[in-house]
Amino acid sequence: MIAGRALSDQDTWLIEFEEEFHELCGGEIDPLWLVGLACTLYPLNKDRAPREAAHVAFMTLGYELPHRDELEDFFVLTCAPGRAELH
Repeated sequence: MIAGRALSDQDTWLIEFEEEFHELCGGEIDPLWLVGLACTLYPLNKDRAPREAAHVAFMTLGYELPHRDELEDFFVLTCAPGRAELH
């Protein structure tokens, strides 16, 4: 409850996610950015524990993608030998 109002499941999830992510960042995170992140991730993660979702998001955001000029090579998919004949 906040100010005498019962929290919805979504509100509770968002608060727990934000608290955990804030802690993982050592408190050094823009609060408005964090609210946006939580609201963006909620629809896809509402069945996941919010603190677990925060850990997944934190680890994912810490992963560095290759530089833009390397992305094309990074994401080019090639068929396994012998697979082209199936199409």
